[in-house]
Amino acid sequence: MTVENDISAVVQQAPLDSRSAELLAHAYQRYCGVELLTQRPGYCRTGVTVTESIDNLGQTLHGGVIYSLMDVTSMLATLPMVEADSYPLTTSLAISVLRAAKRGARVTFEAQVTRAGRRMVFSQAQARIEGSADDGKIVATAQIIKARVAAPGTR
Repeated sequence: MTVENDISAVVQQAPLDSRSAELLAHAYQRYCGVELLTQRPGYCRTGVTVTESIDNLGQTLHGGVIYSLMDVTSMLATLPMVEADSYPLTTSLAISVLRAAKRGARVTFEAQVTRAGRRMVFSQAQARIEGSADDGKIVATAQIIKARVAAPGTR
C-alpha cells in the first residue's frame, strides 16, 4: 500500500480530531515534513524523509528531530484517547539512538500507548528506516510518559 493510499484510508475511516489536525499543522511539523501514515486511539505512525533542513553536519537525521518526532508521534497516539478537557503533557522522554539515518532516507516513527491511567499515559515508540538497504533497521527507541493536565482554556 502506498503512503498516499494509507493516508486517504485513515482520513476516510476516521477524520482527524481537531487537536490532531492542529498538531500536524503546527509550523515545526510542517518544517520537518511530517506525514501522518496511520492514527487510531493508542497508536500512531508518522514518517519523514531526511532532508538538508532536518539533518546535521554529518548529513544524518538530527538527534533533536528524532527526539521531537518521537514525542509528536506519541502525542498523536494519545490525543484520541483523552477527553477534550484534558491535554497530555510530556513529563518524561527517554530515548536510545541506535543508528544514523542518512540524508534521503525515509524514516517512520511508530508509537503505541502501553498504559493509560487517570493521570498518566505511558507509551513506547520506535523509529525505523524504510525503503533502502537498511530497510526495517531501528534508528531509535523511546519510552514516553505524559501527564493529563487541564486543556488550555478549560480552567
